[in-house]
Amino acid sequence: MMKDAFAQTLTVASYEVRKYLRGRRLIGMLVLLALIIGLILGVPPALGVKYASQPNVFVSTFAGFASLLVVLGGVLFAADALVSEHEKRTGYFLFPNPVRREVLVLGKLVASLVTSSMIISLYYLAATVAAVAVTGATTWEIGLSYAYALAYMCAVVGVAYLLSSLLKSTVAATVLTFGLFFLIFTILGALLFNAGKVDPWFIPSSASGIISDVLVRPTDGQGPFRQFVPDATTSLLVFAAYFLAGSFLAILLFRRRELSS
Repeated sequence: MMKDAFAQTLTVASYEVRKYLRGRRLIGMLVLLALIIGLILGVPPALGVKYASQPNVFVSTFAGFASLLVVLGGVLFAADALVSEHEKRTGYFLFPNPVRREVLVLGKLVASLVTSSMIISLYYLAATVAAVAVTGATTWEIGLSYAYALAYMCAVVGVAYLLSSLLKSTVAATVLTFGLFFLIFTILGALLFNAGKVDPWFIPSSASGIISDVLVRPTDGQGPFRQFVPDATTSLLVFAAYFLAGSFLAILLFRRRELSS
């Protein structure tokens, strides 16, 4: 039974990955990736600014945009993964087949994680190669930043799947996932930390600050733009909690949800 479920999960995941590879979303993400890398490497020489001589400082510019790519990956490759089965009625063809709903969700979840991690991996590979070419060295902190970005990606995908299992519209799931990580979490964390004097260690967007902080020691900002970043261990536990809770609830809700007529 477990062997069959595992094989079915891999089958669903491979099908979903091939669907992403054939689709326009992955092409769009690769174009965006190329633009970000091109701007980071091209703008300083164009303005007559020298590159940083330290590899951590050099890659910190890339790390500053890593959270953006993580959230966009979750939006494009996870936010509509489940809701589309209901909205487009593809569930009518999938659910009667001998594949349990939890297996379907797990397969799609694996595909979303694999596809999103491909984007992050390519980004950090380009950053590392550029760092070696410019500074002649690399550091283990760059690898840690990459690992933290992957951990944050898992949290985003978990929440995206939860929203996808709750909502009835692809647009709603996509917009809410984007708004939650770019606006709601960020604003809530700033208000709690600056106005409420509460450390927002439990907010994933605050925890994502470790992606950059591991490369360059942060300085305390002033005014309403100060942000709290928990320590690495707490941040990783927060990422794990959001991923596990979001994935488990998504499976539970998707199993109980009926196709709308």
